[in-house]
Amino acid sequence: MQKIPGLNDLRIFEAAGRLQNFRLAGKELSLTHSAVSHRIRSLEEQLRLELFERQNGVRLTDAGRELHAAVTLSLDQLGAAIDRISQHHRSPRQVVRIASLPAFAAYWLLPRLHDFYLTHPDISLQIQASIELAELGENGVDLALRFLGKNPGAGNAANVQVHKLLDDYYYPVASPDFIARHQPALVEDLLTLPLLVHANTIGVGSSWSAYFKALGLPAQQVLRSISFDDGNLVLQAAEHGHGIAFERHSHVCGRIRQGYLQRVFDSGLHSQKHYYLLSTRQGLNITAVKCVHDWLISQAQEFVQQSGPELAQVQCLNLSVEDEVMPSSVTPG
Repeated sequence: MQKIPGLNDLRIFEAAGRLQNFRLAGKELSLTHSAVSHRIRSLEEQLRLELFERQNGVRLTDAGRELHAAVTLSLDQLGAAIDRISQHHRSPRQVVRIASLPAFAAYWLLPRLHDFYLTHPDISLQIQASIELAELGENGVDLALRFLGKNPGAGNAANVQVHKLLDDYYYPVASPDFIARHQPALVEDLLTLPLLVHANTIGVGSSWSAYFKALGLPAQQVLRSISFDDGNLVLQAAEHGHGIAFERHSHVCGRIRQGYLQRVFDSGLHSQKHYYLLSTRQGLNITAVKCVHDWLISQAQEFVQQSGPELAQVQCLNLSVEDEVMPSSVTPG
C-alpha cells in the first residue's frame, strides 16, 4: 500500500486546487506563496504525478482533478466524523434554572457569579428574578431562593428539599453625600428627613414603622417619604442621595463596602424572615443542579463569616410581633 501523504500537504493541495492560485491558497492558510509552491512540488514528487500545469498561472491536470475530488471528499468526511464524535462524547454545557427575588438576585447573587463561572465553566445559569413564587421541578426551576417567615418545607410536597440559607437584618442606610448634607446625629432626626419606602415589604421587623416603634419614636408623625414598589429602586434612590432606606444587610453590605452607601445609625432589627434554598430530590440527582446547590450554600456560609464583624457594630433592637404595623395590602417583598 502506497504511503499516504501528510494531512497538511493534502489541505494545501485542496486549497490550491479549489482556488487555482498558490498565492490565494497561502493567504487562506496563513502561508507564503513559496511555502505553498514548495509543498505542492514535494507532494508531486512523492506521488510521482504532475498535479498542476504551470503556464500563465496554475491549473489542475487530469490527474490533479481526479485526486482533488477524492481529497475534498475525504477531508469533508473526516471533518464531519470529528464533529459527530466530539458532540457525542464532549460533556454538554448544562443549564440550571434559579428563581430569586429581584433585589437579592441583583445585590447578593450577581456579584458572586464571577466566582462560580471561574470554577464551573461548563454550567450555565438561568436566573428568574420575580416576586412570584416559581414552580419547582421539571416544568419550573431547579432551585429557588425564597425569603419567608417560616420553613417552607411544611407546605410543600414530600420531594421538596429545604435548606435554611441566611438570617438577615435591617438598618438605615444612605449615600455618603446625603449624610454629609444632612448630618443626622440623633435618631429623632429621622422624623424630619426624607425616608425611602418599599411599599411591597411585609414581615416583622421589615418596615420603618417597626423601627420607629422599637426606637420609641412616634411613627405617626412621619410625613416625608418616597414610596417604591420595587426594592431595586429603593436602593438606587438611596445611592443617588434622595433619602434614607431601611434595608436588608444582604442587599446593602456590598454597596457599603464599595462606598456607595453608609449606615446612618448603628441600630437595626433582626428580620423574622429567613432565606431558604429549595430544591427537589430528583433535581439534586442531576450533577449540575447539585453543584449549584452546594455552591450557593458555601457562598452563604462565607457571607455569614464576612458579615460577622459588620453586624457586630449594629445593635439589634427588640421587637415583638405585636409591635409591627402591617400594611393593608401587600405582596411578598
